[in-house]
Amino acid sequence: MATAWIAFQLGTHRHTGILRILAGAKHFIEAKHFITDAPTFFHSQQPEAKLPPGPQHTVTLSWKPSTSAVVGYNVYRRGASGVIRLNFAPVSATSYVDSTVSAGQTYFYVTKAVSAKGPESAPSNEVRADVPTP
Repeated sequence: MATAWIAFQLGTHRHTGILRILAGAKHFIEAKHFITDAPTFFHSQQPEAKLPPGPQHTVTLSWKPSTSAVVGYNVYRRGASGVIRLNFAPVSATSYVDSTVSAGQTYFYVTKAVSAKGPESAPSNEVRADVPTP
């Protein structure tokens, strides 16, 4: 598991935070049991439990909190489809798990601190995450 650190700087306050990235894989195995109340004249079959084709990859980001008053952080990812913001509302925690990554892809992440009035800070430095293939 690789770790990289990135820093962000709030425009006017010059407080620096650090973001680190951990790329890893989680295996999800879920056993499902189905109970049916079918009449006796029907033949009832239990559906087969299907497992994902391979590990479910995630990228875990974490950073040191800003020393300025912020309501949270926005997390951005750059990949083959361009730059997207991953969160709908500012993340109040100092970590974020991106579970929308694909195996074998490379992604780049930055964070921006969000003030109570809404403006974002300058972006952190960018970190790279290479998601392993299954």
